[in-house]
Amino acid sequence: MAMQDRGSLVLAREWFVPYPFGYGPSRCYWPGLNLTCDTSHGHPPRLLLGDGTLRVAEISLSSETVRVVPTGLIIDTTGDLTSPGWNASVEFGRGFREHGYLLSARNELIVTGCNVVATLSADIVGEETTKIVSGCASFCTKSDHEDVGYIYDHHEASYTAYCTGSSGCCRAFLASSGVPNRAQARWLYSGNHTLEQTDMPVSVVVMEQGWIDNPLNTAEETDEFDEDAPPLLLDFAVAQGLPPHSKGNSNCSQDVHRMVCKSEHSDCVAPVAGYTCHCKDGFEGNPYLAGAGGCQGGRFRFYEVGKASASAKRPALMWLYGGGRNARL
Repeated sequence: MAMQDRGSLVLAREWFVPYPFGYGPSRCYWPGLNLTCDTSHGHPPRLLLGDGTLRVAEISLSSETVRVVPTGLIIDTTGDLTSPGWNASVEFGRGFREHGYLLSARNELIVTGCNVVATLSADIVGEETTKIVSGCASFCTKSDHEDVGYIYDHHEASYTAYCTGSSGCCRAFLASSGVPNRAQARWLYSGNHTLEQTDMPVSVVVMEQGWIDNPLNTAEETDEFDEDAPPLLLDFAVAQGLPPHSKGNSNCSQDVHRMVCKSEHSDCVAPVAGYTCHCKDGFEGNPYLAGAGGCQGGRFRFYEVGKASASAKRPALMWLYGGGRNARL
């Protein structure tokens, strides 16, 4: 591991981790963002977030997000037959919520199953009570001919209408970013649900908006931290060691600006929790750094290349510093 003059940590000459993120000696990162470097699984090493159950796939300073890959579904009844009064309530988000991150509103809830409803609750910063931030119901209209086992699927024939809720899959956006609490699922009516579960097990998952629309992203079983697994977007902000800002005030004090946003061409913003930095219009770079590593105009260019379109199968992060260095997370 080495510290580069551009303010990025370099691991095994392949990964670039932009400040304020980092790992190792405390001088390499802002405290509280909780990244670790896992070298126990051979080469290349993996960058993990929080409690180690989330693999980092991309860090975007400009959009204030971290794209991570979790290790499985929130609720999954595959191989199990539930009771008529089945009502699952599962804790969600512990891997990152205790480390200062918010579940971004740029995710969506995906539910599969026949005649089941699911909800996601979260604590929204500034609100006193837990809120339901997403929910949907998934139905199946099944043929009476048991030997056929046909589920009517008129609208699913259209690619743009995928996962409409009428043929075993529903989706819903999140109303707000927040600290996730629980995911819940239950049958829509009482009675025997053996046939429904045989046709399609119930599953609940939260993933980045639009990921499910990409035909290259399959639903096949994957290994732990597989690159093709559905990613999550987390909102980040720098908070540890800084004074809290008042509710409804998105401005930073001059002291906070000087402490966090080191570039002279940067602006400081106070979102719902913590503080973030941005380069001023006409400048690109890392607003958290001073000097040559910070926001620059003219010849210095700072790019983030991520999952910008549905044709991109795997998310990537590329930093080009004039000379053209690049790396993949």
